[in-house]
Amino acid sequence: MNEMWRWVDPRVEQVRLADLRAYLLGRGWKPKEYPQPEVIVFQQSAPEGREPVVQVLPASEKTRDFRRSVIEAITSLSALENRHPVEILNEILGPAGDDRPAGPNGPGRSGAGVESAGPGQTARP
Repeated sequence: MNEMWRWVDPRVEQVRLADLRAYLLGRGWKPKEYPQPEVIVFQQSAPEGREPVVQVLPASEKTRDFRRSVIEAITSLSALENRHPVEILNEILGPAGDDRPAGPNGPGRSGAGVESAGPGQTARP
């Protein structure tokens, strides 16, 4: 089974392309020219002698695989930053989550402060 799907928080539905772009840009990722207009590419500088890390995202939220791409991006960022994906999601949604449509946490709740639970545990608010 693909381990990536174990963490998925329903709030990924609230992530917009602009949110993800802002998160990447805010952490030093640089947009990279790419010949296919259907995707946008961000690159993170790498230490000497290593290949740079890239993050590829659909150029539109209307693509069929946009949600899957958001989940994969958050999962990858989690590994790179050595943090739980829900922590990354909380930051991506940030305080602007107060203006978002109602989700599983109720109207206008971003989910900030939600703790994640490990296997066999229950999350506590």
